[in-house]
Amino acid sequence: MEFNYPELYYRIYPKAIDTVSRYLNNNEFTGNITEEDMEVMIDEVYEKVVVECPEINEDPGERRGRRGRYRVAQRPFYGRRRLVRDIISIILLSELFRRINPYDYGPRYYDYNSPWY
Repeated sequence: MEFNYPELYYRIYPKAIDTVSRYLNNNEFTGNITEEDMEVMIDEVYEKVVVECPEINEDPGERRGRRGRYRVAQRPFYGRRRLVRDIISIILLSELFRRINPYDYGPRYYDYNSPWY
């Protein structure tokens, strides 16, 4: 069975890999990545994606001047920018986890005869 990722994933993934590689090569890993470092990496990838796909930054559904009487009753608004940034952060986190602890990924084999099972 073959699964295909959305096109946006294939546009984001190489940029995220490049950013993580540069981050890990330039910084000595201490086991803790700060929120500021994550924001810098997300911004870097987002800017590269916007250069390639400028329509992401031009969301027609953005709330421009729509504040007022429905403000309290409306649900939170998630525009293209926020969704793309969330996808970027998920890809960055998964790649960082994979590189930091490469032995935790992959198939796991359980010994069902083990007393701990």
